[in-house]
Amino acid sequence: MSEALYSDKILALAARKVARLPKPDVTAVRNNPLCGDRVTLDLAIAEGIVTAAGGEARGCALCCAGLAVLLDDLPGQTLESLPAQIETARRSIAMGVSGLAVVLSVLQERPIPRPRQKCVLLPLEALQEALSSLSTNTHE
Repeated sequence: MSEALYSDKILALAARKVARLPKPDVTAVRNNPLCGDRVTLDLAIAEGIVTAAGGEARGCALCCAGLAVLLDDLPGQTLESLPAQIETARRSIAMGVSGLAVVLSVLQERPIPRPRQKCVLLPLEALQEALSSLSTNTHE
């Protein structure tokens, strides 16, 4: 018999209540039209550092847990460091690597099946969109 897709840790993370920020500096929304997952990510930023992160997720346990982990990890991160961390997390999830000290490593107790990787990556896509939006706004 194969292991269950959702470990107790993932279910606990998915059940956590997360909240939107009242006055974010940037907000990004990402949808997965194939399964209906939706992530909204809010960031507060000061002097190139994420000071607070909030958001909401509607979707499967992997998507909700992914957002919960990301919200825990973002405060204190520099905007400059985040693109490399996003890419590292994306690669490690795709390769099924576990134990890495990356944004979503806590979700990698067991390999994530390829069809479900998009669920875990959706919060990272929202982060990437938020960073892109900040970059565009600062160069206008």
